[in-house]
Amino acid sequence: MSPKLLVRLAAGCLLFFVLGHAVGHFTRHNVTDPKAQEVLRTMSENHFDMFGVMRSYDENYTGMSANLILTLICLIAVLWILSGIAAKNSTLTARLLVPVLFCVSGFAVTGFLYFFHLPAITCLLASALLLIAIVKLNRKKSI
Repeated sequence: MSPKLLVRLAAGCLLFFVLGHAVGHFTRHNVTDPKAQEVLRTMSENHFDMFGVMRSYDENYTGMSANLILTLICLIAVLWILSGIAAKNSTLTARLLVPVLFCVSGFAVTGFLYFFHLPAITCLLASALLLIAIVKLNRKKSI
């Protein structure tokens, strides 16, 4: 598999992740469990001072969730662009993939620790694809 294809497959994994996350983001209040409903109500109704602005935990988590969606969309775009230049500039592509690999690997770890397996496995797969692409790109430049 070429580095271009590997990076695009990683972008596809992140696209799957962002689509699933967006569905969860917009439907997270659609719960039937009474305890979950009570927690959501409490998170929405109780406000606290956050650096001079009154916010609820619900608003805080909504903002963080929206930021993740935007971050994932940007990472997908960056990966797609990098996949297009991989054949022409393997050194630059490999160097730019390293911080993306670090970020996506971090998402995998936090996914396993704090969320659930599907996004964690998706990010783990994307990380593996990126790592293989980086190795292949580094081999290409040494030839």
